[in-house]
Amino acid sequence: MNSAHPSLKRVLLAGLLLNALLVLPAWWREGAISLWLSPEAWAAPALVALLGRHAGAGLVRLLLAAIFALVVIAGLFDGLLQSVLSRPLNAWLDILMLAAGFHLIDGSMGRFAAVLASVLVALAALAAGWLCWWLLSPHSQRRMRTALAVLAAITILLCLPWPGLETLGVESQLVFQSRQQSSELRDTLSAQRELAAAKQSPAFSARPLPGLAGRDVYIVLIESYGISALEQPRYGRHLLPLLEHWQGRLEGAGLNMASGQLKAPIRGGQSWLAQATVLSGLMLDNQWFYQRLLEADVDLLVDDFAATGHHTLKLSPAIIMDWPEGEQLGFDALYPADRMDYRGPRLGWATMPDQYTLYQFSEQIRPRYPGPVFAQIALVSSHWPWTPLIKRFDDWSRIGRGEVFEPWRDKAESPLALWMDLPRLRQNYTEKLAYSLEVTFDWPRLYLPEDALLIVLGAHPPARIITGRAAPAEVPVHVISHDRGALAGFRQRHFADGLMIESEGDAADMAHLRHWLRAEFSETTH
Repeated sequence: MNSAHPSLKRVLLAGLLLNALLVLPAWWREGAISLWLSPEAWAAPALVALLGRHAGAGLVRLLLAAIFALVVIAGLFDGLLQSVLSRPLNAWLDILMLAAGFHLIDGSMGRFAAVLASVLVALAALAAGWLCWWLLSPHSQRRMRTALAVLAAITILLCLPWPGLETLGVESQLVFQSRQQSSELRDTLSAQRELAAAKQSPAFSARPLPGLAGRDVYIVLIESYGISALEQPRYGRHLLPLLEHWQGRLEGAGLNMASGQLKAPIRGGQSWLAQATVLSGLMLDNQWFYQRLLEADVDLLVDDFAATGHHTLKLSPAIIMDWPEGEQLGFDALYPADRMDYRGPRLGWATMPDQYTLYQFSEQIRPRYPGPVFAQIALVSSHWPWTPLIKRFDDWSRIGRGEVFEPWRDKAESPLALWMDLPRLRQNYTEKLAYSLEVTFDWPRLYLPEDALLIVLGAHPPARIITGRAAPAEVPVHVISHDRGALAGFRQRHFADGLMIESEGDAADMAHLRHWLRAEFSETTH
């Protein structure tokens, strides 16, 4: 019997290591240690050992190693997406996000860091495959076959969804990932059907908005501005007084305000999905759905305003590459970074400060267009990595072409170093968001036309590392106008007067904003 011990120990050691590979990503995903045993980690080495070196054993070993590697890689990416974007992995769609991740690292840390990260990810995937192959080595002896068979049978049975197993910390990660990805596939197909239906539905067909005829309408999206930033004390004690201050200043300038909240389709990033959600009236929570929207040529809010007689403009200072998607959205004019005439320094990931974007719009871009304008403006200063910290200029005439921001050239901290210092990261987040809010609310006080309607909303909540795993998906919405009557429809939807937000029941999806505008301004109001 003693001769069997080394092989049995090897099987058990392989099971232990495979189990660790499977449960560690689950701990990351859940943010807690609630899982201890993934049964297939023990069943697979036992099965391979039972087969020994018989014909076909090599193929079984290769297949099992590939499956385990995929489950481990899926678990790691699932944990990453849960931590950053607060959503599970969708293996069918998230392959499209690899390029976006590369460009994000490239823009914030440089090309070398982006290439290095790509190489490390590829090496990690290969290493996972090799490690699983190595752990499933076919060492067995005849006298241990019964023990191996019993071990394999018990662990396979534990993979079944018996009641109470999860409370004991037992769950098959192969079964979990298979079930989750099946659910994601069903949701993806459902979204495809919803998009196809929208193309044929009158609820999405372009139609004029007579109540907004002749008025400028601006929709401004602020990065990483979630309701959690106001509700959580560590941020709220700084940001709520700021809202109160600017509420008073806007009232002093004769402006009316109404504020509420909407549920964002995404968290932590992918702001273009929030922008497209506002335009389409559909909740777009993944890149695939976004691309299908562009290809399907569904009418958008852009088309509603075009039918109303507006020039339609989109300002996207974060865009620094070719942008064919922008043209597919149907705007009359696009203003990516290279059309904003910015001559100041790049400030970390952000191509230009928000104050410059708003100043340039009002002073240079808006005057080019006679008649009413609809503009969607995406701000970038409060985008991760929240460095460098800059200040708002009281005198907007100093902004010029951005040279005034030269003192902050090369002042950005290392995003990685900042990420490792959580208290300072959160403090930087607070200050960068405060900057964006201040310039956004100072801007209408100085530049908003008399009959214009301004809608300011958060693009999405920040990553979980900032506001925690339980943070809600809602974002603040502030509607501002000199014309109090233009806000009536929002007040009927439980928006509170001013910039302060009063939570009342479940928030509507962000997709409702387009439909609200179509409902409230379907008739002439002046």
